[in-house]
This record gives sequence, structure tokens and C-alpha cells, in this order.
Amino acid sequence: MKVRGPVLGVGAIVVRKGESGLEVLLVRRRFKPFEGKWTFPGGHVEPGEPILEATVRELVEETGIKGVPKGIVHVHELVAEGPSGLTHYVILDVLVEYSGGNPIAGSDAVEARFFPINTVGRLELTPGAKTVIERLRELLDKDCRINPVRTVSIGESPASRTRQH
Repeated sequence: MKVRGPVLGVGAIVVRKGESGLEVLLVRRRFKPFEGKWTFPGGHVEPGEPILEATVRELVEETGIKGVPKGIVHVHELVAEGPSGLTHYVILDVLVEYSGGNPIAGSDAVEARFFPINTVGRLELTPGAKTVIERLRELLDKDCRINPVRTVSIGESPASRTRQH
């Protein structure tokens, strides 16, 4: 059995204060893996794209919601059937401070909306979302965050190259 990947992805954990207390943003997946289940908005990190920027981009693309990334709060790894076959995914879940917008489902989501935290356990969630939801209050209370440090090495600097004629 051939497994593709690993493929790096991000998930945006957006929590806001609503009328009934804390609410979390979820999307219903349009595609495999876990088609039809609820999860955090997110997607693939593009080559050369910083993780936190990818999170904000995917959040806007999937939901129209704007936010400020605070740090990585969870790492989820799975092997699942994706659009290109069996794929190894590594997903970095990023806590994002809500800064505006109303959720509108983008191309990868069937539906996007905020749910009161105390009701999401009744939804059909992806395994990764379920794990995070079970620990969400702990993650918020303890301020568990990792902020990635980006080191870029592209090779020789242009000044050090010699020209050949």
C-alpha cells in the first residue's frame, strides 16, 4: 500500500464571545478525508509560505472570517484517504483571535458557522477536531502556544556567484 506525503496543513481555531458564551468556528468538509464532518477551517501550506500566514489565508478562503494568529496549540498527524489516495497529513492547529466577519462557506466547505462550545460535542467531528474540542478550555486557559521561528536559506547570495561566459 503506497502512502502519499507527508502533506503539511493548518487548521484555524477561532473562538469568540457570543450571546450564549464562548463560540468556536467550524466548517463542514466538502471533500475527503472526512467529507461531511465538522472541523476547523484550514488547508494546505503552500511551498515557501509561513505557517501563520497560511492559517490566515485559509481562514479567509474557507469562511471569510478575519483573525490574528496567536500560535500553534495542537499538532495532529493522520493517514487517511484523500482526493489523491491514501495520504499522510501533518496538521498544525493555530489559535486565531477573531477580528471580524460573518462565516460564509468557501469552496472547500459545505457550511461554516460559529457554535457554542458546550454544544459542539454533539456534532459529527473529524478525529482531530474532536481531540482539540475536548481540550479546548484547557488550551485556552493555559495559554499553550508555540510560535514558529522561520529560518530561510535559499542558497548562495547573488553577490557570491561567479558568472560564466
